[in-house]
Amino acid sequence: MATGPNYKDYYKLLGVEKGASEKDIKSAYRKLARKYHPDVNPGDKGSEDKFKQMQEAYDVLGDPDKRKKYDQFGDQWKAYSQNGPGFPGGGGGGAGGYPGGYRVEYGGGVDPSQFGDMNDLFASLFGDQAGGARRGGASPFGASMRQAPQRGADTEAGLTITVEEAYSGVTKSLNISGESRYDLNRGGYADGGGKRVEVKIPAGVAEGQKIRVAGQGMNGGAGSGDLYLVVKIAPSDTFERKGDDLYADVPVPFYDAALGGEVKVPTPKGTRLTMRIPAGVQSGQSLRLTGQGMPKLKSGGGFGDLYARIKVTVPKNLNERQTELLGELKTLGEGNST
Repeated sequence: MATGPNYKDYYKLLGVEKGASEKDIKSAYRKLARKYHPDVNPGDKGSEDKFKQMQEAYDVLGDPDKRKKYDQFGDQWKAYSQNGPGFPGGGGGGAGGYPGGYRVEYGGGVDPSQFGDMNDLFASLFGDQAGGARRGGASPFGASMRQAPQRGADTEAGLTITVEEAYSGVTKSLNISGESRYDLNRGGYADGGGKRVEVKIPAGVAEGQKIRVAGQGMNGGAGSGDLYLVVKIAPSDTFERKGDDLYADVPVPFYDAALGGEVKVPTPKGTRLTMRIPAGVQSGQSLRLTGQGMPKLKSGGGFGDLYARIKVTVPKNLNERQTELLGELKTLGEGNST
């Protein structure tokens, strides 16, 4: 293999061994593309240069024919390729777009249609946000890249709140760190420091719903993207939520269950409501308090219901008199237990 002072070790640039498979080469390129893409590092000349270099390396190593010539002829591979079949000897220039607002222009002698596969790869890496990503190819050799302003990517972050906060609504002051923001365009977690944002959570919000915070996503030359907070409701020791309805377990002494009486039922407001229970209520039975559930966020107003799930309790220790009375009750109740 012939090498000269201008020889570039494409394998070293991509961080792979010479015998690496196509899959390994593509995987290494994807990783580097995400790291050094100019959209991710705006204004960083060093990252842009590295991006161009690894792009050039992948254009060769990602093409079996070019890779074979490179392995055989080293830095002279292009000269040999120009005399071989299938390489354009001359012709008009062209231009192709890359995701993220980068445009690559060609001089004569290169056919941009050769690089369609690279455009497909960029589309899979960065999405179809850049116009022209699927309309033309791009040559990495002698290319000049001009950044067009692009809107920043949207991001996602999780937000955990309590049932009580979901009931009343709440304003949260959040520090959204880079590690917690998932970049929806790039399919990875955002880099960089945190952002402190004030977010108003509406009353009645449910698990899995998304709250949009405009302009708090990734920065971009044409404005920032949006931040989407995905709501998660923390497990509660008191309430179980089913849609707009709430369920709360309410302990009832066995004598009140038998005779009827009153019990206190917790509410998401932090108060307790007095509920009258009928005689003969059974453990596991649910009694409804109408309109005491969650606010209906999507139904134009109103509230769901609150259900008191009866849990009949039996004393573990009885004194002598209690034991005597229960014995009498048992005797009276035999034959009439239905």
